[in-house]
Amino acid sequence: MNEEKLENFYKNWLKILPQLNEGYLYDDNKNLKPTRHIFSFFKKKINEFLTDKINEFEKIILLPGIRGVGKTTLLMQIYKLEKFLNPDNPEDAELLKNLNKLDYRFYFDISKFHFEQIGLSEFFQFFEKVNNFNFVTLDKKIILLLDEVHFDEKWNLFLKVLFDHTKGHKNLLVIATGSSAINIKIGADLMRRATVKELFPMKFSEYLILKHNIYPVENLSEELKEIIFNSRNAKEVFNELKDKESAVKRFFLSLSPGCEDEFFKNGGFPFVVGLQNQVEIAERIKYVINGIITKDILTLKRFKTETISKINDLLYLLANSDLISYEKLLKTLKIDNIRTLSALLDVLVMSGVLIKVKAYGRTYGTTRKTPKYLFITPSLRGAILDNSFPPGIEGKKLEDYFTLIFENDLKKALAYSLSYDIAECGADFVLTLKNRSNVVIELGFNKEEIRQVENTMRKVKSKYGLVLGSGRLELINDSIIKVPLKFLMLT
Repeated sequence: MNEEKLENFYKNWLKILPQLNEGYLYDDNKNLKPTRHIFSFFKKKINEFLTDKINEFEKIILLPGIRGVGKTTLLMQIYKLEKFLNPDNPEDAELLKNLNKLDYRFYFDISKFHFEQIGLSEFFQFFEKVNNFNFVTLDKKIILLLDEVHFDEKWNLFLKVLFDHTKGHKNLLVIATGSSAINIKIGADLMRRATVKELFPMKFSEYLILKHNIYPVENLSEELKEIIFNSRNAKEVFNELKDKESAVKRFFLSLSPGCEDEFFKNGGFPFVVGLQNQVEIAERIKYVINGIITKDILTLKRFKTETISKINDLLYLLANSDLISYEKLLKTLKIDNIRTLSALLDVLVMSGVLIKVKAYGRTYGTTRKTPKYLFITPSLRGAILDNSFPPGIEGKKLEDYFTLIFENDLKKALAYSLSYDIAECGADFVLTLKNRSNVVIELGFNKEEIRQVENTMRKVKSKYGLVLGSGRLELINDSIIKVPLKFLMLT
């Protein structure tokens, strides 16, 4: 490429970056936007980088996540890190001091490279030259923030080569965002050289921080997760939760009425925080879905135009149904074969919209068991249905929320897998922990029914059963605990 074109692009980018950055850092009242929980992870990694304590395989951190989840805002906050550090906090104070060791930091939006037909590799060859350094022999501390890296077809190879070029030192830290789809495009070579840290939609605690500036009780979330999902038996769960009950009640008394309902309608995406109009919020979330369909899904797999046009109908059917079979989906959507339907469902999972939950075990059910397909945030289901739920479907929002908790928290720390009981009147979930013990789970608003948990516990060897969403905390037959929704909301 013409070097003059690269130079003009670079100069123009540096010129507009400060104004672009301000738009992401501040709200309409010129107040700094709150950071999300994941920001603490990056503060820690940057401090380790500046003190040469970072792991070799954390020099490149990939940050996938679905559209609208706040990846660009996060990178912009990292770019202006010192604005978000509290000098009265010892860890922040140490990081502030170590920031003196940082020589350069750069932020680039790779979608702009793509628009200008500039490749990652050719730009950074120019970038090294104009800044008078070489990544191989780099003796300065540099943080490189690459947004929407998936827009470059060769991003995988570029990052792999960059890692290899910096093998002899720890002077370059790369944080690169991309759509959820990059999870399946990370080649084996890069996977061995990078760390993947996914950014998920917001949980209730993050929503309260961003929307209402209300912070959770310190350490309560981790304590509740451990009690509810990793206790030895039902009695231990009940007794430990009883000890936390007053703290949970006090916290919810401090919230404005309707906070929980508001969250389930709108709370998954950070961009809704500044919006008040319910119709506008739903339209913005639908815009996210359409962006995923038109931009992410089409890059994952080639479909006929007629097949692509069925995706919105497929999402509506999934949002509007409890359990659904492949056969019913094929018939309703008029799709000719199971392979096409499976491919559509697979790309919706790859793009981060859906979570696939397989049926538990092999001893019962049909030969071809239809998995459960749940939404990564209740906000997606609500927007698709315009928050008008038919009887028996509103409780699915809790199943969506639990899968978010599983993907965001339990999968990393405690759990081995999540499945469901396909049998009629079976429980919503079987959570298998890393020690291979099981916890049987049923969810619902004001849920008092325990029959489904009992039915599944007869077939599945388990430590205890949970009814999450009950009106009161209660121990049943020393094996099942009814747990109010408020406990789950604070995990």
